Amino acid sequence: MNKTGLLLIGICLQVGSLFAAEAQFFNDFKIPMRDGVNLAADIYLPTNRAAKVGCHLVFTPYGGTTSTRPPNASLAESWGVVTMSCDCRGLCHSEGKFDAWDPQLTDDAYDLLDWISKQPWSNGKVVMVGGSYPGFTTLAAVRSGHPALVGCSTSVVTLDPYPINFQNGVLIPFFYQGWHSGLAGRAKWEEMARHRWPADPYWKARADLRDIAKSRARVYYQAGWYDMLGVDAFGTFNDLPKGSVMRMGPWNHGVNEFNSGGPDYSKLGGVVDDAPETELFKALLEGRPSEIDKNPGRIHLYVQGRNEWRWENEWPLKRQVVTRHVFAQEAKKFRHDPKNPVPMNGGRLIGGGETSKSGQSDQRKTEAREDVLSFDGEILANDLEVTGDVKAELVLSSTATNSDVYVKLVDVLPDGTALHVIEAACRSDFTPGKPKTVAFFMDITSYVFLKGHRIRVDVYGSCVPHYELNPIPAEITVHKGSALLLPVIPEK
Repeated sequence: MNKTGLLLIGICLQVGSLFAAEAQFFNDFKIPMRDGVNLAADIYLPTNRAAKVGCHLVFTPYGGTTSTRPPNASLAESWGVVTMSCDCRGLCHSEGKFDAWDPQLTDDAYDLLDWISKQPWSNGKVVMVGGSYPGFTTLAAVRSGHPALVGCSTSVVTLDPYPINFQNGVLIPFFYQGWHSGLAGRAKWEEMARHRWPADPYWKARADLRDIAKSRARVYYQAGWYDMLGVDAFGTFNDLPKGSVMRMGPWNHGVNEFNSGGPDYSKLGGVVDDAPETELFKALLEGRPSEIDKNPGRIHLYVQGRNEWRWENEWPLKRQVVTRHVFAQEAKKFRHDPKNPVPMNGGRLIGGGETSKSGQSDQRKTEAREDVLSFDGEILANDLEVTGDVKAELVLSSTATNSDVYVKLVDVLPDGTALHVIEAACRSDFTPGKPKTVAFFMDITSYVFLKGHRIRVDVYGSCVPHYELNPIPAEITVHKGSALLLPVIPEK
């Protein structure tokens, strides 16, 4: 579009509020960023709007301006707000180059909010919605601290991109490599993959909260126990502005997206609706108190095992009792053979099908392999609730100088069914033959191991194609005293 066209559209946008009886739609409108790059947006000004109204914004890498239809037109008309859909830098009709985790996204989010707040139709209030990467753009906007942002509905993504791409030094290529390479190019993926550890300045810059303390946005944040992007969900929630709330459900990569393996939580009370976040948005745009302030807590947890929702006010829970579960009573060893790796079976995955069943898939087939060690606890005499951050303290030795270890917490039912609860990977250096303690964060959970069940811990050396494969063959010994630290919640 030439400069004359942009000028004419700019004039229309400025006089639009004077003719509020007519709806107006602007496709592929260019919005300047501080470095001269223009982002493309579709903008819809609804019928019978007030002179100044709020804005509902989606900031996305997935073609925000590809349609000739106005973005969220029905919402714009029913709420009486301007709706916008904007392309991320370097994608679809926006200029520049896309880099998924670059801090530049925060600058772009700030500039976009600033542009909106200065339009003659704007009342200075913007709400944003997004899940997965469009959710990451909402968090970038919160991180920017711009005062125009009053609310976000954000799901299945975290502030810190490191645990999205690595776990304790082990790269996660499944899904991400194709996604990242497809949007940003293979070179950007390879650059990111070279930065293996979270203390690297590369990740420190991308985890910087920037000006989040200045933000007045209230975030309705949702995450899933089996979402591939959800390991740091509570770390993210604890960094969000005051007044934010959280809903944590038994979902995969999407609210109400359920596991393809294990219990069907869609039939066990796991389905939710969007009424709370919708009400919050309307309250923020209208400048009134929200009904969510009447909730009995800040965090709505789905507790697996009992399969019920419960309100909490903090994470970790103040009443937790961190209990050392020593699962290795004697030394056992397994051999990691990179030519015959252990296949993934359940857990935090994106996608379905037999090769990538997410969630609580039965582990018995995997556990039958010679290279998977299983350690069983006693049959439980009472229910045992584990809610919080689970950590591992393993005493290991390896015949190689560098090895990966995988640990899985499993719920064994009375009929022998072995359900995946959480899984974690960790890479470590070794002096061959010399034992060392390898301590690492595993995952978050809220899970009740019921009376009559057993707690099982599986240990092994690979999990493909979910995690990268360590190419070094090794015999790894799990020594006596290896333990998990379980956040146990006492019965009332």
